[in-house]
Amino acid sequence: MAALPFWRRAAKIVYRAFYWTFTSFAFALTLLVALLLSASSYSDLISPTVWIVMSYLGLIFPVLLIIAILWWLLLLVTRRWKISLILVATFLICGPRIWRYCPLHFAPQEPVTSITKKNGKTEKIPVDIFKVMTFNTRSLGDAHVKDIKEDLPVMNLVRDCGADVVLLQEYSFSTTTGHTQEQLHNSVKDIYPYHHLLLNYGRKDLSIAIYSKWPILKEEKIDSAEKKYTWTNYYELNVRGRRIAVVNCHLAHNAISRSNRKLYREQMAHFESDSLRQMEEGLREIGPSFRARAEQTGIINRYLHERENAKNLPLLICGDMNDTPTSFTYRSMRGNLGDAWEDAGLGPGISFKDAPFWFRIDHVFHSEHFRTLDAKVVKTETKSDHYPILVTFQLLPEKK
Repeated sequence: MAALPFWRRAAKIVYRAFYWTFTSFAFALTLLVALLLSASSYSDLISPTVWIVMSYLGLIFPVLLIIAILWWLLLLVTRRWKISLILVATFLICGPRIWRYCPLHFAPQEPVTSITKKNGKTEKIPVDIFKVMTFNTRSLGDAHVKDIKEDLPVMNLVRDCGADVVLLQEYSFSTTTGHTQEQLHNSVKDIYPYHHLLLNYGRKDLSIAIYSKWPILKEEKIDSAEKKYTWTNYYELNVRGRRIAVVNCHLAHNAISRSNRKLYREQMAHFESDSLRQMEEGLREIGPSFRARAEQTGIINRYLHERENAKNLPLLICGDMNDTPTSFTYRSMRGNLGDAWEDAGLGPGISFKDAPFWFRIDHVFHSEHFRTLDAKVVKTETKSDHYPILVTFQLLPEKK
């Protein structure tokens, strides 16, 4: 066979060099994406007091997941089959965390109508429905503002939601000429005759609140011996003759200043490289918040562990926890409990909507006494930067 012309040999050399360079680059980038996604998925295993970088990685989990999916599709299009298997393995490894972040339940779960006893016999049970709603109201709209006389959409939502128990955070009212606490309570008293407020430190008009159709048998503030702020309350309710425990919490918020939030929005609209350094400084603002929430979840867990009489009660932990499903806060607070959104939600369940920060940071955790039938985000305009989470449970009968 005659030797190839010079130009064809040169073309082959260039092609092979390009092919090798692109393949090496694709392999290296794929490994990097796989490692970042895996670290982000399991960032909840490391406390921010040990290594805070993992908390930041967990925060950007959805971004890394989207990047990984798009890069995987590009590898398929360019026929890099073997390299694409790295991401396939990564998706399988991260599968439980991906499902936790974005479950796909397209219909409500079916209630349990019978149970099997230890002797093997099957017994029919009634379907005992129990609904709970948690909502950070962001100062209850304008309830604390003087001379506001119109109805508040938040209280209308409370009236119409159909929940047995409503847990509110950043519940605000006026002590002068705005909407007083008495006015607010009277607006829903016919539906929720029982309520309780836990005032914020140093404030007389801002609290977390519970509105209940069922009697409140016990309430107690959860705090540490050093009186460190947790803004969390423990309740025991009498629900159709059965005692259940409910925790309403509002953990430390991410202290991003208004100016930096405005900067992030502007960057989303039009990129300016000069603002990157300021954005980096803004992200550093939330570092102490990660550590504060880790400490607060420890306080709450110790409190529940020390309550011997409450260990066997049906338990719900609800509220604005200001952290995502890939965070240490989430894992620490949830413990061995179930997550209602993971049980029956559809999609990421975004509950915080202050652009460009879209996350699910409001959670409802439950003990094995509850079966989640439905969980949904109530997308009602209430002037809050959060959406309410409404969960329908089946309260299972006590084990005998």
